[in-house]
Amino acid sequence: MYDTSNRSKNNSEDNNSTKLSAKDWFNKYPFLKDWITKEADTKMINYAESAGRFMADEGLTNSKIRSIYGEIKRIQMGNFEDNKASFLLLRPKVAYAYGREKQNRGLELFKLVFDEASKYVNDQITFNKFANFFEAILAYHKAYGGKD
Repeated sequence: MYDTSNRSKNNSEDNNSTKLSAKDWFNKYPFLKDWITKEADTKMINYAESAGRFMADEGLTNSKIRSIYGEIKRIQMGNFEDNKASFLLLRPKVAYAYGREKQNRGLELFKLVFDEASKYVNDQITFNKFANFFEAILAYHKAYGGKD
């Protein structure tokens, strides 16, 4: 479903897939809550790769998400229960970033995925899975040319 292993960066099939709007991409490749509530699997890694590539191709820059990712890592290093309010406030922070640059399809997909994944975080364990999921997406984003 999310298999990107046989695609090259310049493959025309891959370039055509980026013609999708962020919402169309999000609907075509459904997020599975089990990635947050249970465990990572190969589908999650493929999803992270495909999402990271779309975000890089569609203009998401590291600087747009640096503060959000930094806050995720800060919370992960501490105790989720002590930082739950900070986590909950990330959602409006992501919405604000997107609201300032609505034409950025990469940022729009980041927001869609963030909003969906964050619904399933309710303790330290699910938060750590959430953080690892986004770390995978951002690693692929960088690997596929995400700029600073």
